[in-house]
Amino acid sequence: MFNYLLKSAVRSAIRAAERSYNTPERKGGRGERQVHNALSSVLDEDEYRVLSDLILPIASGTTQLDHLILSRFGIFVIETKNMSGWIFGGADQQKWTQVQKGGKRRSFQNPLRQNYAHVKAVQSILDIDLTSLHNFVVFTGTAEPKTKMPENVAWGLRALGKLIAARRQLVFSDFQLNAFAKKLLGRALESNRASRAQHLQNLEKKTAAKTVAHSSGNSNAESQTLCPKCGGEMVQRANRKTGDTFWGCTKFPKCRGTRKVA
Repeated sequence: MFNYLLKSAVRSAIRAAERSYNTPERKGGRGERQVHNALSSVLDEDEYRVLSDLILPIASGTTQLDHLILSRFGIFVIETKNMSGWIFGGADQQKWTQVQKGGKRRSFQNPLRQNYAHVKAVQSILDIDLTSLHNFVVFTGTAEPKTKMPENVAWGLRALGKLIAARRQLVFSDFQLNAFAKKLLGRALESNRASRAQHLQNLEKKTAAKTVAHSSGNSNAESQTLCPKCGGEMVQRANRKTGDTFWGCTKFPKCRGTRKVA
């Protein structure tokens, strides 16, 4: 009996350790370290300088960059996604979808849009033209695209290296790059537990504010499409004489409630 309980306890401890090791945050951290090490070893250090895990102050709080590469050929801002399964998405979509084994689905923010906020933060700090900044996303796990993806999304580190190496037009001087690095590192918060906690709090505040705004927007929209007389649903109709559209109660002619179209 004792041996059984001991084995059961060991198995539970192993499963708990695996769950802790494989959290999305830890997976993401491993992916970021993998990308940093790969970029540092593959790219010529005389031409490229890799900065990772930068927490930069912005007007609404802070923003965290996975990787930033300074080079004479431009500045590359890279968002890392360590994911598995099938990925569906497009450049203009707000949300992308991940489908894992067994059909489990989840949506996540379009990483190009997410990274564009990082690009704009760098542009603001360095005061440079947006055309000299490159927005790249790299998937480092086993994920595969199932829809046509934008050309600045790389699937694997080798593909990312090719994307970076393809940019060969000189944009900056070494003097400018040294000034950029000094400015970014001078503005960046120290990457420690306190700064990460502050960044997470900022994200939570933003999420809460968006949720409230979304709920308020839905409430306003719903109130504008409810009948002012009976509270029922309304549909858009057109005035036969003028052609103007208006909201009319679905219970017409029993109810003649109307609203103007905003």
